[in-house]
Amino acid sequence: MRPRLNIGPEMSQITRRDFVCAAGLSGLALSLELPAQQPPGMAFGPHPPRAPAAFLQIGEDDAITIITPAVEMGQGGHTAMPMLIMEELSGRWDMVRVIDAAAAPIYNNPMFGQQITAGSFSVRGWYTELRRIGAAARTMLVQAAAQRWSCPAGHCTAANGMIHGPGKLSCSFGSVARVAARMPVPQQPQLKAVHQYTVIGTSPARLDVADKVDGSARYGIDVRLPDMLFAAVKCCPQLGGSLKSFDDSSARTMPGYHSTVPLKDGVIVIANSYWQARKALAQVRVNFDPGPLAGLDSKGVSERLRTAFAEAGITARNDGNAERALSGAASTLESVYEVPYLAHACMEPMNCTAQVTEAGCEVWCGTQGPQTAQRAAASVLGIPVERVKVHVQYLGGGFGRRGEGDFVAQAVAAAKTTGGRPVKLLWSREEDMQHDFYRPAAAVRFRAGLDSSGKLVALEGKVVSASAPNFGRPGGPPFFVEGIADVPYAIPNIKVTGFNRDIGVRFGFWRSVNSSHNPFMMEGFIDELAHKAGQDPYQFRRALLSKDDRATRRLRGVLDLLAEKSAWRNPPPGHFLGIAAFESFGSYIGSVAEVSVKDRIVTLHRVVSAIDCGVAVHPDNIQAQMEGGMVFGLTAALRGEITLENGAVTQTNFNDYPMLKLVEMPRTECYIVPSTESPGGVGEPGTGPIAPALANAIFAATGERLRTLPLIRHQLSYTAART
Repeated sequence: MRPRLNIGPEMSQITRRDFVCAAGLSGLALSLELPAQQPPGMAFGPHPPRAPAAFLQIGEDDAITIITPAVEMGQGGHTAMPMLIMEELSGRWDMVRVIDAAAAPIYNNPMFGQQITAGSFSVRGWYTELRRIGAAARTMLVQAAAQRWSCPAGHCTAANGMIHGPGKLSCSFGSVARVAARMPVPQQPQLKAVHQYTVIGTSPARLDVADKVDGSARYGIDVRLPDMLFAAVKCCPQLGGSLKSFDDSSARTMPGYHSTVPLKDGVIVIANSYWQARKALAQVRVNFDPGPLAGLDSKGVSERLRTAFAEAGITARNDGNAERALSGAASTLESVYEVPYLAHACMEPMNCTAQVTEAGCEVWCGTQGPQTAQRAAASVLGIPVERVKVHVQYLGGGFGRRGEGDFVAQAVAAAKTTGGRPVKLLWSREEDMQHDFYRPAAAVRFRAGLDSSGKLVALEGKVVSASAPNFGRPGGPPFFVEGIADVPYAIPNIKVTGFNRDIGVRFGFWRSVNSSHNPFMMEGFIDELAHKAGQDPYQFRRALLSKDDRATRRLRGVLDLLAEKSAWRNPPPGHFLGIAAFESFGSYIGSVAEVSVKDRIVTLHRVVSAIDCGVAVHPDNIQAQMEGGMVFGLTAALRGEITLENGAVTQTNFNDYPMLKLVEMPRTECYIVPSTESPGGVGEPGTGPIAPALANAIFAATGERLRTLPLIRHQLSYTAART
């Protein structure tokens, strides 16, 4: 089992009798809150590092405990975050243990401005600050050893958990940790240059693997507390509907029944076991008000998206004069692309355990945002957030879904009725599938013009998104135009507008967010233009990457690497290639799909992917995330679709929202472009390239252009080549 410390939002709670802080307690008051948009690697000015003791503890037995601000949901956060600290600390990797941070502002991501694991902001957001924390702690340990030996600190060095002084003097970190705790925190600790790294750039075994192999890993669904009750929930089938009335008289006669808790949009039944709660819930007769979406179906969603092309929208980019250039182009092309709603479909359904007492509230759950969970609980109870303690567990999949607080609020609503007994609320798979925060449906209409030589001279894009507000950007361009308005292609006349067609279906961030579908649209249309111009799709893209700026050079490097590794100019007989490349979450990424098609059966033989993510902190994990993202994106491209009938989601489980099977996994190759740039994202970008690469390969094989997803809409079946 991983060691657990009682770490609360107040810094005075960080220390425990059996651990000694490796940083001065006086430094706890020097926590640093950076601007939300602080870019990685930017100079931090005169500010000290955040309080090292909030992130790092060293025991007198030399055990090193890292309090990580990034939760572990399979993306490797419990390994990458400690690597950043350990690079500068110079401690022993085999002595590292990891625990999750409490809900507290000191753990707000320096780049994101929130305590949340999302948006591929973990490594790139914490890259500099965690290294500064490790460097500060190392400096304090060295100063403590120098004080013991009565020598200048400059005569001492730290390496592999030891401090070496003049002559043969040496001591371990733990032996001086107590003294180091009283040293002042360095204001501007010296950081290593990239060429000096000894931890970053290596691939040590992930620290979460052992727990998952031996079964000691604890997810939210595994929580067991004394005298615990269990709860099941049923909400209105129609999205946005509400509870009118209920009759639980039959449920009260069921074995193990405890109570019924009404919600605004449904009911919770509490019982002595989960299955008793489920059976009793089935006996509750519920009368729902279907709400404003009653009568809405998927066809109506598509119609609303496409009619919005006539709306003015918000201009996100307007270079040159696209309208005039289009009217004077030698040839023009117009296409409409569309994608459906998607569910997150985490393997572990939503769940939360809560206990409410006079002292406050405790919750146990897998959450991407501990403060989000804290606020959700506090809101239900009407208490200050400081009286809510969040115990973060492993996440059985997140993908953005566990950044929401709805399931926490439901668990707390149940727990406040039980007189202090803890309650575990567990959603059924059906509830999880039909009450998600969905990736919004979206559509794009493109118009483009080519000159007589086949050069792209004008591009116009109208982006329409359903239930995707102008997130966090009042007065600015809609965030959902990302990947279209900001393409690095050198297009002299380009205009992109965005329109939010708010249908009322609740929207949530889905892995890769806009990069999950906008590249399918943009890179699909670029492929169409290459075909119309009679040019090779790779060479057509390369010609568009003609600028001499850093972003263009990096994307061009990825594109060239893809062409080389995929044998673009010489595919196997009967095989066809499709390519896509773009910028995503601060990284540059792309894929080539190799397919053959016979009798409308698409066989995917190979996927070649490449990424320039800046400094590669853990190369093996980067490759794993590339492969995992590809599987996530391929599943969606092949079969992913949430459909509506009468305002309700028709999918219920994995039988009608199927995942990619092991036998359907194609051969994959992942390449990392060597770089010393500040890290970009990894966990999210890998999702986006496969859909456009696959669709473009299918066009190369069949001449059929796929402008809507999933592929099952086109009566195409899929298989992966056996190797």
